[in-house]
Amino acid sequence: MTATFHAPGRANLIGEHTDHTDGLVLPAAIDRGVTLTGALGGDRIALRSDAVDEVVEVAADGSEMPRSGFGRFVAAVAAELHELGRDPIGVSGELSSNLPQGAGLSSSAALEVVVATALCAAADLEVAPLDLAALCRRAEHRAVGVPSGIMDQAACVLGQADHAVLLDCGTLEHEVVPMPAGHALLIMDTGVRRQLESSGYGQRAAELQAALPVLGGRRPADVDVDELPELVATLDAVPARRLRHVVTENLRVRETVAAFEADDRPRIGVLFAAGHASLRDDYEVSVPELDAMVALAVDAGATAARMTGGGFGGAAIALVVEDRADDVAALVEGRYRERFPERNPALYRCVAAAGAGRVA
Repeated sequence: MTATFHAPGRANLIGEHTDHTDGLVLPAAIDRGVTLTGALGGDRIALRSDAVDEVVEVAADGSEMPRSGFGRFVAAVAAELHELGRDPIGVSGELSSNLPQGAGLSSSAALEVVVATALCAAADLEVAPLDLAALCRRAEHRAVGVPSGIMDQAACVLGQADHAVLLDCGTLEHEVVPMPAGHALLIMDTGVRRQLESSGYGQRAAELQAALPVLGGRRPADVDVDELPELVATLDAVPARRLRHVVTENLRVRETVAAFEADDRPRIGVLFAAGHASLRDDYEVSVPELDAMVALAVDAGATAARMTGGGFGGAAIALVVEDRADDVAALVEGRYRERFPERNPALYRCVAAAGAGRVA
């Protein structure tokens, strides 16, 4: 039996580097992602990827772990499902993606979720959406050792058309929030590539962890911003900056949801700008290309712009009035190429889309 499954990428609107301390995030699934088309059955998983022209074949129970490549994610998902009790039934077919890898749009999470969705269907196994997201998060850690939070996988399964998802990564409570009316989402890939396992992602997480004891067991999302001066006074400069970012970023998520609901466009712009500045100065994960892309988008007339994803390269996002989106994209790309002729940027006009599932 041949079937087709799809899992979207995600653009995090605000709430960056808050998920691995059980904080608040506001991602949106986008109308780009990873599609798996194949035959269900057998005891092997055999998948060809159009993105890397590579074929992976592993045992359906995940007992064989490739040394490198996307097969590690496939095997890790299968292993996590096996531990859940899934019958080791395989799938063979093709993976296709229109997500740029390394751009901070959760291509790895989309891969994990689409493989998990297909393997669950092959074994007639039902897993609740957030349980599937948590399983895929564990698979990513198993595959590459990245200490990521649950946001990416949760956005892949919880997404709804024309809505963002407000998610509390600690309680897993969530609600959908309408996207700003009359706006397109512009994904602005800087062309700067990074892999989270080889970037400073883990180092930043460790530096933040060093600051958490001053909270007395509370999570940053539950700390009042007014408490920060006293709390960081006892910390070294680097952990203090990391803590200041996550505490203020959680507040910005709450305020952005309120601004979306009130259609307060100037406030949305201020909040996105503050979030980017905090990622640049306090969490120190931006790069000059991201800073430039954000500034160019605002100068071109975007309502709001900021970097998205783990940082150290990847993409920025902008909210742009729909009938100006193409003009803004062209202007930003042209000016960016003038400033960084060695880079190969790509800009994509997207909409908030539905989460993962079987499509045929």
